[in-house]
Amino acid sequence: MPWYYANNNQRLGPVSDTEFARLAREKVIRDDTLVWQHGMPEWKNYAEIAPTFALQEKPVTPAVASPVDAAAILAEHPVELNYAGFWVRAGAKIIDLVIINILFLIVAQLMQEMPAMPVDSSVDELKKFMDEMSALSRISIGISLVYSWLFIWRFQATPGKLIFGLKIVRADGSRLGPLRILFRFLAELLNQILFGFGYLLAASDDQKRTMHDFMCDTRVIKKTRD
Repeated sequence: MPWYYANNNQRLGPVSDTEFARLAREKVIRDDTLVWQHGMPEWKNYAEIAPTFALQEKPVTPAVASPVDAAAILAEHPVELNYAGFWVRAGAKIIDLVIINILFLIVAQLMQEMPAMPVDSSVDELKKFMDEMSALSRISIGISLVYSWLFIWRFQATPGKLIFGLKIVRADGSRLGPLRILFRFLAELLNQILFGFGYLLAASDDQKRTMHDFMCDTRVIKKTRD
C-alpha cells in the first residue's frame, strides 16, 4: 500500500513499501517526519509507526495513484503550514524596500536619470520633469520585478523574508511557478497603487494573507528544517 510523507511542509508520494523503507534507512524520512497511508486516521510521526513497519525491501511494483486520487487524499489529510504573522511580514517588506531603493539609486545614477527640479513653471519644463519621473518609475518597477522574481524563483523568498526565515509557497505548500511569481508581483504592484490597503488584510486573516496572496493563492510561511 503506498505511503505519503512530508518534508519542509511539502507533501510527497506516493511511494511503495520498498521505497519507503529505503528513504527511512537513508534518513530522508526521520523519526519526526509526518507519514500517512490509507487506513490511518491522521498523519503520524515516523517514530510512532516504525515498530510496526518492517524495514526490508520487497519485490513490489511501486503503486501509482492518479492525480485526482492524490489530490483527494491530500485534501482530506492536509499538512499544517506555519503562517508568518503580520508584523514579521511588515519587517521583511521594509528590508526589501530599503534594498530596492539602494539598487534604484545606484542604477539611476549610472544611467544619469536623476531628474532636476524645474527652474520655472513653464509647460516645457514641467513636461520634461514629468517625462524624467516617468522614466524613473519604469526603472524602479524593472528593478523590483527582477529582484522579486529571481529571489523567489531561486530561494522561495526575497532577502527580507530570508532574514526572518520566511518563504512564499502555494496553498498546498509547494513552490511557485515562474508565471505565478510574475502574477504575484503584478498583483502586489496593484496593491501599492491602492496605497497598500491590501497589506492590511493580513492583520485580520487567519492565514495572514494580503491582497496579492488572495489573488494568486499564495501563503507566506515560517521555514522549518528538513
